[in-house]
Amino acid sequence: MPDCKSCTKSQIAVYCHRCCPPGCMRLTRHQRCRRAVMTSGSYGRKRMTSSMLSGNDNGSSPRDGLDPALFLYPLAHLAVEVYNSMLSVMWPLFVSRFGLAFGALGLLTMIFRGSMTLPQIGFAALADKYGSRLMAVAGLLCMAIGMSLAGLAPSLVVLVVILILAPLGSSAFHPAGTAHMSRAMPHRRATAVALFMVGGTVGMSLGPLIGAQVYGRLGLAASPVFLPLGLGVALLMFLFIRADRPRPRRRQMAVADDPIPPTIGFLMVVAIMQAWVETGLQSYLTVFLTGRGESLVAASQALFAYSASAAGGIVLGGALSDRVPRWRVIVLSLLLCMPFYAGTLTLGARWLLLASAGLGFVSSLSQPVVVAYGQELMPNRTGLASALTMGMSWVIGSVGVVLTGLLADRIGLQPALLLNTGLPIVGIASILSLRRVSRRKAAAKAPAGTPAWSVPDGFEQSS
Repeated sequence: MPDCKSCTKSQIAVYCHRCCPPGCMRLTRHQRCRRAVMTSGSYGRKRMTSSMLSGNDNGSSPRDGLDPALFLYPLAHLAVEVYNSMLSVMWPLFVSRFGLAFGALGLLTMIFRGSMTLPQIGFAALADKYGSRLMAVAGLLCMAIGMSLAGLAPSLVVLVVILILAPLGSSAFHPAGTAHMSRAMPHRRATAVALFMVGGTVGMSLGPLIGAQVYGRLGLAASPVFLPLGLGVALLMFLFIRADRPRPRRRQMAVADDPIPPTIGFLMVVAIMQAWVETGLQSYLTVFLTGRGESLVAASQALFAYSASAAGGIVLGGALSDRVPRWRVIVLSLLLCMPFYAGTLTLGARWLLLASAGLGFVSSLSQPVVVAYGQELMPNRTGLASALTMGMSWVIGSVGVVLTGLLADRIGLQPALLLNTGLPIVGIASILSLRRVSRRKAAAKAPAGTPAWSVPDGFEQSS
């Protein structure tokens, strides 16, 4: 078979969709081949995915061998989440040092979380325009330096400033890291996003354990001990991850002017429902279980089982959605979430661990899939798509947790939490609506005479 570079006009229609292996980006960079793919009857072929036709390589085209980004970005995500989750161990020590009331503690938590999530859209737009590597490195350094100095804050004012500035690093890192990971594996986008998320999940689990050992023995003065972790990983990223190729100015303007598709709203609804259910459970599960007579140890074990099993669900969901239509994985996850969620709230202690572990596994199946799906809808602005589906949606979903708490004050905690069992139905309706709209648009763009069965099923293939 001839290589793309040697294709002639007479050979294009016959060979261009065959001469490159699946995932090869050369089809994107040779306009003759790209046009031939769209006109040679290969419309809707499974190997011709949306990422191959999007032209979104921005310095991350596939290379021979293993891309260091596939290892270093999950490692960096682990470090960021270690710093993030370690704050929960530091709060009691801050309360003792500054004499904080519970109301002040809640306000500081809100400031920290808001600074971590709300600016993501702005940072994502900058990453899409100027490149994600340096932003991810700078974000990790900001988080590492800020949280390593937090324990040395001499006053409450200094602590507030640190809690505003440090999480800005996390806010910059997440959309940049997710976008770069998906470009490193364009033919397995959901798997790449899953690897990135698993690093964060492990970091969230390790942070409190490590922080309890260090701060429990040495106090807040030991916070600089954790600085080498962030500095070391940032140095590895700077040395071994290839820099983004600068976009031409015309391409930068095109990306900046690229509109946000209305269909991304369907995915945001799915992510909001997920956040409402999962954040609500994490916030109230321990209170609910101890209130019905379970020991604090049993409640903590159930919460740990829920969090630990999520890593397996993230990996399986990402890998599965690269082989079957993404919308099916999302629907499967939301359907299975309902019985496991109800079981966690109603079953006795004998089945509690199994139900909570199963819930963590099935609910996390769709997390990397939603992000990858959003990146396919916005192929030129993958960072912004990640911020909308992974950051902003979870901020909005967290508001639902407040509504659940207010309802629990009126009807009781268990009935209020059980009402959340119906939230996945809203997500299922939203993703099916997205599939219907995407399929209708694909049919409208298909060449005349294309059989209905060959029309792509709404971005159902991997990218």
